[in-house]
Amino acid sequence: MSCLKVEITSRELIKPSLPTPHSLRSFKLSLLDQLSPFVYVPFIFFYAPFPFQTPEAKASLTPDLLRKSLSQVLAKFHPVAGQIKDNVEIECNDEGVVFSDAKVNCRLREILIQPEADVINHLLPSEYHSVTKSHEKVQFAAQVNTFSCGGMAIGMCFLHKIFDGSTISSFINAWAATARGIGESVLSPIFFGATLFPPRNLSGLFQFHSPKIAKAKCITKRFVFDGTKIALLREKVTQHSGLDRPSRTEVVSALIWKCAMEVQNEKSGYITPSVATQTVNLRPRMNPPLAGNSAGNILWLAMAVTPTSSVEGEIMLHDLVGEMRKEIRKFGSDYVSKMQGEDGTVVVCESFKERGMLCSKYKDVYRFTSLHHFPLYEVDFGWGKPAWISSAGMDFKNVIVLMDTVSSDGIEAWVTLDEQDMAIFEFNLERAITLKCYTLGQRKSATFCNPE
Repeated sequence: MSCLKVEITSRELIKPSLPTPHSLRSFKLSLLDQLSPFVYVPFIFFYAPFPFQTPEAKASLTPDLLRKSLSQVLAKFHPVAGQIKDNVEIECNDEGVVFSDAKVNCRLREILIQPEADVINHLLPSEYHSVTKSHEKVQFAAQVNTFSCGGMAIGMCFLHKIFDGSTISSFINAWAATARGIGESVLSPIFFGATLFPPRNLSGLFQFHSPKIAKAKCITKRFVFDGTKIALLREKVTQHSGLDRPSRTEVVSALIWKCAMEVQNEKSGYITPSVATQTVNLRPRMNPPLAGNSAGNILWLAMAVTPTSSVEGEIMLHDLVGEMRKEIRKFGSDYVSKMQGEDGTVVVCESFKERGMLCSKYKDVYRFTSLHHFPLYEVDFGWGKPAWISSAGMDFKNVIVLMDTVSSDGIEAWVTLDEQDMAIFEFNLERAITLKCYTLGQRKSATFCNPE
């Protein structure tokens, strides 16, 4: 599709429909917000052509509907329309978020059958699909891409400073509900993270203990695990260990970690210990549990190190599952209470230092983020649920994003590795279990295979 064009027809700042009250103009970041990186999290929501309406009518209506409903949602999520200052607070000045319209000169089906790297990149607000050190970047950007058939792709980039997976899900679903005219039925977000995890001066902590995310010439591929194959993996782990039946996330994460370590084994001739991190949602682990509409970064990282048995012998899947489970289960209500208590700042900062030291000690750190349990496929702006939701290529190696498949019983794993490692990794994964693998792009120069 070399002749395909994505034309940006408009770009503007969308401001909240109501001004932020003076008493709410200064929003304090929580300690967990402060420790979150200045990176954008990308998603693209694909929608089939709107039924019972001409493509021309839908194309003229939808952007205006999305602008108006986004403005209304920003009045509830008021910090999103502000600017971060010195990694301490958000000045809720109602500056707004970026909203772009684009026209694509082909049918949506043509994109899904044989997408190309340049097209996928253009479906996102590309200038925000990157790392930023600026404290004044917008916190959210959206690009509404309308295809000639009336199908749509809404590319979104969320700044991680106050957006974790739960907050992203709450924001998108609130926006969609507002577009459908039922926004009043959606619970307003609760921003009290700074009360639970008070902010502090982090200059010394960042200088000596900030874990680095390695940047490299990377390639991202999507690996689709259907429900049947995941069930077989879960049974295999249960049979070969004393563990309870593992979750879908546990077994898929462990398999990817195993195959990635085998890459290093084949390259060096020996198993190199590594670290696997997994984001942990703290909301249900608090006492009492926090509501799902609690906004901000209310998560932490579990960090599992390659078990000794795997270093000294064969890498066993059930050993990795056990190690990841052990680390995640440390985040019980007692530990989370310590993170919030009088010495909570000390507990959080010591844990952050430990993260930094582990990342410095081990050459390879594999970063897993799981979004498969969030209701992203429920995001209906008024013309039906998404036909497909995608992540995107990453600039940093060893990043793995797990998402639901359309059928909801499987998992899509978006794996970003060093370009030279990916071919070996893919072979190892196919050897471990028969999978359909879809290339989703080497940044700036790659081809894409067919998503289903």
